[in-house]
Amino acid sequence: MASSAVGKPASNGAEDGIDSAGEAIDDVAMSLQGIDLLLNNGFKQSQAIFEKYRDYSPLMSAGSSFVTFMNAMMTFEDEKLDGAVDSLKETEKLCNLESGNIVKSFKSKVFRKDSKTGNTVLSTEERIQRQIILADCQLYMAMLVMIRQEVTGYIKGGLLIRKGYKMYEKVYKEIGKVYKIRGQELGDELPSSPTDDNNSEASSEDGVANHMSDEKVISPGDYSDLSDADLARLRGGVSFGYGLLQLIISMMPPNLLKVVNLFGFKGNRRFGLQCLHLASHSTDMKAPLAMLSLLWYHTVVRPFFGLDDKSTTSCVTEATAILEENEPKYPNSSLVMFYRGRVLKIQCKIEEALSVYNLALEAAADQREIQLICVYEIGWCNLMKFYWEDSMLAFARLKEESKWSQSYYAYLTGMCQGALGQVETAQEMFREVPQISKRKNEQLEKFLIRKSQKFKKKVPTKAQCALLAIEVLYLWRALPTCKEEHLTLMLSECEAEVEKSWKALRSLLKGAILRNLDSRDAAIQCFEDALAYSSAKDQEPHVGPYTCFELGSMLMEKPVSASKGKSLVIRAKDHYKDYDFEQRLNVRIHALLQRNKDIQ
Repeated sequence: MASSAVGKPASNGAEDGIDSAGEAIDDVAMSLQGIDLLLNNGFKQSQAIFEKYRDYSPLMSAGSSFVTFMNAMMTFEDEKLDGAVDSLKETEKLCNLESGNIVKSFKSKVFRKDSKTGNTVLSTEERIQRQIILADCQLYMAMLVMIRQEVTGYIKGGLLIRKGYKMYEKVYKEIGKVYKIRGQELGDELPSSPTDDNNSEASSEDGVANHMSDEKVISPGDYSDLSDADLARLRGGVSFGYGLLQLIISMMPPNLLKVVNLFGFKGNRRFGLQCLHLASHSTDMKAPLAMLSLLWYHTVVRPFFGLDDKSTTSCVTEATAILEENEPKYPNSSLVMFYRGRVLKIQCKIEEALSVYNLALEAAADQREIQLICVYEIGWCNLMKFYWEDSMLAFARLKEESKWSQSYYAYLTGMCQGALGQVETAQEMFREVPQISKRKNEQLEKFLIRKSQKFKKKVPTKAQCALLAIEVLYLWRALPTCKEEHLTLMLSECEAEVEKSWKALRSLLKGAILRNLDSRDAAIQCFEDALAYSSAKDQEPHVGPYTCFELGSMLMEKPVSASKGKSLVIRAKDHYKDYDFEQRLNVRIHALLQRNKDIQ
């Protein structure tokens, strides 16, 4: 609904937004205020606003559902994931254009008189707003079902994304046409659609026709009830979801992209980032969320999947600019502080990152979900320093307080206990991992169970637990952000004597550490040793493909060995199957080969 609605939300949480006579509120301003409160640690106030006015309009319902969705995505807990799906389904029903179910509290601004029939119909703004919210619901529900990493979830998620993608695409094109009708230059402000050459529209078999009107020839008079300000806000709203989808799809490895393309959509990373940038500067409720999405991409996704070259300068530069721009608006936001900590972590400023995470932890006193992700980062920062006791305490707390993958936190806790020399206690913790695992077919839990069962009958050694810690740091892409002194300490741990079955893993980890210490020749030798050891049956299954990738990517850095390096990377992609964290590596392989292709 437009910002021209009567009444404005009170600064204390909008309790006076609707008076006893039921006067309309400005739900555009109120929804944005609710999200801003959420980011500024006003979790209870934000929740109160959205709960009180959830049924006032689809926009307020969407805001309420998004808060539930965000809490679920931060914790991964089944109960919250299910609750978020239910909430989104309620919002979806409220937006259904064919249902004829109009909430009683809606005021006349929702409707307009059709000039031809004289019938009362939804205003242009309300119609487009609902279409965007419907598309958002498909995207959020897809993320909620796919995060469980189950085969049926991927299929259902793919269908939901396809439905949402078609909705976003149609609305995006319609808004673009309106701008052209009004004689406004689109330029960089409104990026061109990546699928302009694809004129296919949503069909009834997509399930989209139930929500959208048929394509028609647009004339200037069709949008006379839509102000320029509302048009700009709607443009920001659709740019958030459409851009986020484009970004996510663009990062998928080739094997998943083949499946995605069968669903009928493609991704364009540059276009996605442009859309999110535009959305983050709009007046739409999702502007702060677009800002957080950009921070997530630059501080989490890019470093984790190695989407750029070895340098992290670009990640830090982009994220820092966003943080500085939003500092006046969110000076004490625990979520913004979380990302500030991520930037410091990328810069290897671990002590400073820890200080920021602890401040964020205090600021999020009323928000358990944000507290847990801060505790997680605190545990990891201490792990990177080999501060075993501090990291153990953080992971033990997560094991008790978080409902997501208790087996993961049990494994990390046991690993730290063993590295402290508490090997018997560590063995007990490792034995607990298979018992508390909820999704034994999910790749993370399969890895945890397999590793833990090595110590079912055999007490781990202190050296083995230290290697397990380095392995986790390597697989989670934390080594590039470790300080030199900590890498040197890890290197010394890799010198300890190990059993034959551990040699391939130790050589891979040693090579990765040496690579991050810029000891190129020594790293290459270690990777070659790891490849030689990995052919034995008793070695870790992921060592072979990861070593091929590491060695190949190093050789590709020099023109004289680039051809050999590329063949090793392709071998990692095509020769190995069904190993630990295969999809993670495939994303990195795809990014490396694409980068190499662009350079050539």
